[in-house]
Amino acid sequence: MAFSYSAHRKRRQRMVFIVLTVFLSLGLLGTSIGWLFDRPSSVPPAGTVPQAPDQLIADLESRAKANPNDAAIAAQLARAYQDAGKIEQAVQAYQKALQLDPASSEMRVNLALDQFLLGQYDRAADNLKEEIGRNPGNALAHYYYGQVLALGKGDYRKGIEELQKYVDLAEDGDDVAKAKQMIQEWQAHLKKQ
Repeated sequence: MAFSYSAHRKRRQRMVFIVLTVFLSLGLLGTSIGWLFDRPSSVPPAGTVPQAPDQLIADLESRAKANPNDAAIAAQLARAYQDAGKIEQAVQAYQKALQLDPASSEMRVNLALDQFLLGQYDRAADNLKEEIGRNPGNALAHYYYGQVLALGKGDYRKGIEELQKYVDLAEDGDDVAKAKQMIQEWQAHLKKQ
């Protein structure tokens, strides 16, 4: 009887640990991509009256239609969609922008983040892997690739490797501390398996 109680207790502890690890990891991911939705890129210049999100989107859609080959306008539209919480439209706008400017690291990383938010883990991983192939020194791409691998695809070992590359490239800062914390949590998670 004591054996079954002990085994039951260990299973329960393991489940609680896994749930806590997932919630902590998602919390860290949420704060690390929070900057994405608080970026001034789609905000009008200082001294002007800010537009309502729907009006800004309508204006940018008109500009994008009038200038279909302008990657910068497509990227501004994507950021406006992000700010309004219209992630699917943001993905489409980033895809259009990347067709026009395939070398843009920022647009590719932002596209991958939006794909991650939509649960498109394979696409997000592919875009981040492509960005790392083009620019191996892009620390942010390693940071998000690690999170997509671990939290999206469940590959914690490779996720840890990518976060370690981020730590090595970035060296210091708030996100480095978050990455180190995630590495420790994910290593503990792997030991429990």
